Amino acid sequence: MRIAIVHNLPSGGMKRAMGEQIKRLSKRHKIDIFTPARFSYKYPTYFPQNIISIYKDLPKVYQAIAHEINENKYDIALVYPCFLTQAPYVFRYLTCRSLYFCPEPKREFYEKIKRVSNQWSYFFTYPFRIPIREIDKFNVKCAGKIVTISKYSKKQIESIYGVYAQINYLAVDTNIFKLTNTKKENMVMTVGDLSLHKGHDFIINSLSKIPYKIRPKFVIVGFGGSEKKYLSALAIKMKVKLTIRENISDKELIDLYNKAKVFLYAAQNEPFGLVLLEASACGLPIIAIDEGGVREIVKSSLIGDLTRRNIEDYSQKIMTYLQTGDKLAKVRHDYIAKNWSWNKSVDQLEKYLTQK
Repeated sequence: MRIAIVHNLPSGGMKRAMGEQIKRLSKRHKIDIFTPARFSYKYPTYFPQNIISIYKDLPKVYQAIAHEINENKYDIALVYPCFLTQAPYVFRYLTCRSLYFCPEPKREFYEKIKRVSNQWSYFFTYPFRIPIREIDKFNVKCAGKIVTISKYSKKQIESIYGVYAQINYLAVDTNIFKLTNTKKENMVMTVGDLSLHKGHDFIINSLSKIPYKIRPKFVIVGFGGSEKKYLSALAIKMKVKLTIRENISDKELIDLYNKAKVFLYAAQNEPFGLVLLEASACGLPIIAIDEGGVREIVKSSLIGDLTRRNIEDYSQKIMTYLQTGDKLAKVRHDYIAKNWSWNKSVDQLEKYLTQK
């Protein structure tokens, strides 16, 4: 098949996942990648030009992308989200078959997301972004087939958009994310952008309940977000030793996974949680909040534990793991390798792509 890949993803788990999918699909199919940047689109950074651009310039760019795809008679367009509208405008103009790989709806319109650092600018500009909600909905309706990443997301998508969605779970490369001989430190970690819906502040508050003499260091591996200053100040206030690592390499990330004693995850209603698979593949036990699609990964006690969003419960779980230790790292890695492989995941995606 000739597959046109269309995306405008920011750095993060979904972009990493897309790369793994393309790597495997390209071995069996002809792949070409289309992005707004390739068509000379530059998103303005200041208001109101940035909002105007979404409504005026961005549709023209996606129309040009669709024109090239249509002219070259691709068999299908595999389309990922646009960080500006979620579902891209390109669906309006495509004449070939299309599959929208939609991890989640545009959450800002359907959930209350806590903000500290940019709350005033966010609320000031919010009324000007309201049309994006309807643009996203209309674009989804123009897509051919919808595929998402969890049962939780499937339910959300079908409820909000009124369309049928199929599930294709993401995975992890256990040849890359694996155990090393790195010595463990009295350290716990999480991964996610520096936004409060990732629950980093909840983790800091939970760690503050652990006696200071045994309290572990906390490492956040982040990319993007606007709450770095707030999180750093909160950690100082709560006497939690916090290190924030930004834009690190896979090698550095794997080294941290292997140094940590526990992986902590407190994101609010996360649709999946690719980093949970990465951490588990490196042998780390997980302590996560029982929300969203996370329970579809942490469904075995071998992987870790789920708790409600309660600081006392969460801190107690952390202390239990720190005090009892963990001897299941190799078993955990092997479980992930068997059940969450990219080959298995992409085989399923390929079936969705070939189905008429």
